[in-house]
Amino acid sequence: MRDIYNMSETEQEVMEKLWDQREGVRQAQLLALFEEEGKEWKRQTLNTFLSRLEEKGMVKKENRIVTPVYSREEYYLKQMKSAIDHMYGGKLSNLVSAFTQENSISQQEAEELVRILENY
Repeated sequence: MRDIYNMSETEQEVMEKLWDQREGVRQAQLLALFEEEGKEWKRQTLNTFLSRLEEKGMVKKENRIVTPVYSREEYYLKQMKSAIDHMYGGKLSNLVSAFTQENSISQQEAEELVRILENY
């Protein structure tokens, strides 16, 4: 499985369409959703993006129905955790420290962060 966090802009668009659906969709339906937006993709174009997403473990295809493996929220959490692991040694405190050095936060935001941590 390739790195799921490294999606192209178009792969991200495909995932957004899939996440907007309440359940899996047929590939033809997905193609129609893009056509409604003015994207005149050929079926093979969509299949290429879906194959890449399947290789990355983001979608599964069964009987021409495409379903996301992760919800939008799960994906963004995994992406955020990967970034924190990679850039801040896996420590949220390092992220907060770096952020607050570059950006001032209000007293209200600081208190809200403290409340979140206390509830954790």
